[in-house]
Amino acid sequence: MKRFLSDSRGSIGLEFGLALPILVAMIIGVLQFGLVLNANGAMRNAMGEGLRLAKVKPTATTDQVIKRTKDTLIGVDHNGITKLTFNRGTVNNVATGEMTMTITMKPIIPFAPIPPIVLTQTKKVYLQS
Repeated sequence: MKRFLSDSRGSIGLEFGLALPILVAMIIGVLQFGLVLNANGAMRNAMGEGLRLAKVKPTATTDQVIKRTKDTLIGVDHNGITKLTFNRGTVNNVATGEMTMTITMKPIIPFAPIPPIVLTQTKKVYLQS
């Protein structure tokens, strides 16, 4: 028994086998977090571009503003856009524009039943009257 306990052959393989799943799960988690941050940034940028069009060109229609927003949404699957609205209004006799966008992302984690990731942003700006 003493000889069996002092034999360390194969211990590296066993340690590697125990550590590998944890390491892979952490790498996939960091990758998923990075994809969510990228989608969030792309969504904020695209909404800013659409609202900028509404500010600079007061005659722009709602469809033109939404089209500009979709065209500048880079790095995100456009099929994941579940909601994209642009509404004009007034607050204290000042023209405003409000845009809301919701994106649903499918998680890349293959071995866990995780629900879709939903990102929602709302931006409100003052427009030219």
